Amino acid sequence: MDAEFEITRTHLAVAGLIRHGRELPDHVALTGPGGRLTYGQLLARVKQVAARLAALGVRRGDRVAYIAGNSVHFPIPVYATWWLGATIVPVNFRLAAAEMAFILGDSAPCLVISDAEHRATVTAALATLDVRHVGLEEFTAPGSANPSAEKAPDPVLVTLEDDAAIMYTSGTTGRPKGTVLTHSNFHSVVTRVALSWRYASGQEVVLIATPMFHIAAFDFMLTNLAYAATSVVMPSGGFDVAALLDTMARHRVSKTFLVPAQWQAVVNEQRRQPRQLNLQFYAWGAAPGTQSLLTSLREIFPGAESQAAFGQTETSAIGVSLAHADSLRKLGAVGLADNNFSIRVVDPEMNDVATGEVGEIVYRGPGVMSRYWHNDAATVEAFRGGWFHSGDLVRLDDEGFIYVVDRLKDMIISGGENIYSAELENVIAWHPKVAAVAVVGRADPRWGEIPVALVIPKNPAEAPTLAEIRAFCEGKLAHYKMPKELILRDSFPLSGTGKVQKTILRSEIERPPAS
Repeated sequence: MDAEFEITRTHLAVAGLIRHGRELPDHVALTGPGGRLTYGQLLARVKQVAARLAALGVRRGDRVAYIAGNSVHFPIPVYATWWLGATIVPVNFRLAAAEMAFILGDSAPCLVISDAEHRATVTAALATLDVRHVGLEEFTAPGSANPSAEKAPDPVLVTLEDDAAIMYTSGTTGRPKGTVLTHSNFHSVVTRVALSWRYASGQEVVLIATPMFHIAAFDFMLTNLAYAATSVVMPSGGFDVAALLDTMARHRVSKTFLVPAQWQAVVNEQRRQPRQLNLQFYAWGAAPGTQSLLTSLREIFPGAESQAAFGQTETSAIGVSLAHADSLRKLGAVGLADNNFSIRVVDPEMNDVATGEVGEIVYRGPGVMSRYWHNDAATVEAFRGGWFHSGDLVRLDDEGFIYVVDRLKDMIISGGENIYSAELENVIAWHPKVAAVAVVGRADPRWGEIPVALVIPKNPAEAPTLAEIRAFCEGKLAHYKMPKELILRDSFPLSGTGKVQKTILRSEIERPPAS
């Protein structure tokens, strides 16, 4: 039977690409760095690259590592890898060579693809590994002196439960773990995003402004291609809010996702220089939106809907979501269980905690990962009790809305009391002299641990004092939770995905307790 016909009877990602490539060949699939690709061109390039991968020996079950910044070419190796039934391993291009080397050694790919900008780092990472390395630009270039030699093999009919990708966690608490996501996981998140974001097939123009190797933008890319949307891709470099808004106006962008700090910049810039925008849906994640920001967004984009998303790579990015109707009345909440997800909030013995009490959020659902790559111990621990353990400490209100309190590993135990660093950070961040804050614990001979606030001041010449910070916290935090020490900094060490690396902060401030 015809292989493409068999594929199109499935929910595999390549099925949608085949359909759109044939039915909407002139509809723009992606525009941005690297030019523009229609769905017909994208399908042709994917098939061509699949032929090239096959010629290099890539087969079903193999792994192809991929390091590249944002461009219209980004999805080509992904879909070409899936065409052959192989597994894609997107790697954070911001990592240092040694960090990349660990991931490449752990995932053991048969081939590494990188773009020109990151080729030197990848070459250094591969110094002790015997893996073939090819350039993205050359490998995905159209045309061939011998087109018949690049005839695509038949697409491989995998199952939805087969491995689709291995995405490595950011490793803020140690070595990154390879999160294995299946085709079923991606089908689940694509369906959920399309439902929540109200995609109209073939009609949407969606801005991708975050790095495409990351699970969130990767999911949006897949959703766009599944629903014949046009992806407007922003470069991976620094965030330029004026350029972003100009791009949104020029392309009549209808939907996008940004983090709250970026949305605040959008609000400020749009007020400074209004553009004619067509935004109908906006989303955010990574941190709750403030009342001021959410109110401003409603003023700037009247009539638009919104959603906040919360989750992690292991839940295919989204496990909890907050609807537009609830965002202002439930300030600080991350929402309710997302579509087709079940959640519980439990104590260490897997007992459900009472409303308002702090516990770990655990998940079940079709978006939950398959396993950790080559890490059985971590997989068993993560799935303890028949639920996926997130490591996030939360509480539920009387309507079931979820409020994040902290990560388990960031909890400070001082004098027998549990102190959640995120709780302090959420208060101190509102101090008018504070630009950014991180709270960590440090060993103390009397209390066991004490909370230490590390602050980047808005103006170094007018930096806050510990007394000012503690006075600001008065009435907002119990006294035992207040920081016992303040350290001023110019910057924080960040992981490749922009998360504050608290393990580094702890090691920098730790000192032997006084005898």
